[in-house]
Amino acid sequence: MKLKKKVYKREKARIYHLLEQQKEKLHRQKKHMEKSIDPSHEALTYVKVEEAKYRLYLKEARRMT
Repeated sequence: MKLKKKVYKREKARIYHLLEQQKEKLHRQKKHMEKSIDPSHEALTYVKVEEAKYRLYLKEARRMT
């Protein structure tokens, strides 16, 4: 039983770490897009992908609490 709790705790910490990294990455991309005069289609798509990843990590973190 202790092993299960240990693994769960480690996985929870990993998810929170990934969530924080993704949040920072998304923030940097959005800031970069705001400064851009005419962002390319690829850049807009990349931001949407990053937002989707962030939402996925957020959903997983909520599930683990």
